[in-house]
Amino acid sequence: MSRPAGRLGLVVAVLLGGVLLAGCGSGSGSGTGSSPAQAAGASATPSTGDVVDLVVAAGVRTLPLVDQNGRTVTLSSLTGRTVVVTPNLTLCQEMCPLISANIGAADRAVAASGLSAKVTFLEVTVDPERDDQAHLLAYQHLYGAQANWEFLRGTPAQIAAFWNAFHLSYSRAPNEPGTAAPKDWLTGAPLSYDVAHQNILYVLGADGHIKWLTDAAPKVGSTALPDRLRAFLSSQGLHNLAGPDGPIWTVADLDQAIAYVAGTPVAPAAG
Repeated sequence: MSRPAGRLGLVVAVLLGGVLLAGCGSGSGSGTGSSPAQAAGASATPSTGDVVDLVVAAGVRTLPLVDQNGRTVTLSSLTGRTVVVTPNLTLCQEMCPLISANIGAADRAVAASGLSAKVTFLEVTVDPERDDQAHLLAYQHLYGAQANWEFLRGTPAQIAAFWNAFHLSYSRAPNEPGTAAPKDWLTGAPLSYDVAHQNILYVLGADGHIKWLTDAAPKVGSTALPDRLRAFLSSQGLHNLAGPDGPIWTVADLDQAIAYVAGTPVAPAAG
């Protein structure tokens, strides 16, 4: 379950105000001042989202999470890379599968540009009690995710600490009233709850700072969605697939943000 988009100004204001993040650069949304892309002469300031320069708390940068293969990953281990971070739950029926579809398209563009060794995509769970390794690995296989696209889990305390540092909110929520309990697409077990969460997309620079973010819904266009997850979408998910309400971001928007932060052009992937 996704919480409404469009609260970006509030999110950025809180981040700049120092709630588990410390502002140390240009103001939000202005696109003013020097930028990684301007320094490299590679790309213009993104036309969507907010340009920021925010430091992730040191304790969260070294927080050990675990990927779909059981490997420990920390943000600090990715220093030197451009890192795209977004929340995810593999049992989402509304928005997460669409976000993953767009990320897959962006990763293909990154690969086509020869940047796979320089750009990492992280989808970090907001459902730590159900997103076990089996679900993350199966989800990865559905999307054909490459090695630089990882799905991370941790204990409830670790996940809470991670997302608190990004000022992203999430909480358990009841299933949609008046409908039969959805069944886990992997195990077939009935699901007793949903998870409500914001859909904020972040891009971190080589220094580990948050450089760009957007609080909006993914517009997938012709981007591929795995059949198994398309069949798992709720009525709201199908509506979002056809065209979400409110602010949106596209694959082109994410490509532009990555190019801006990395200081290297990203060419759209063929197909």
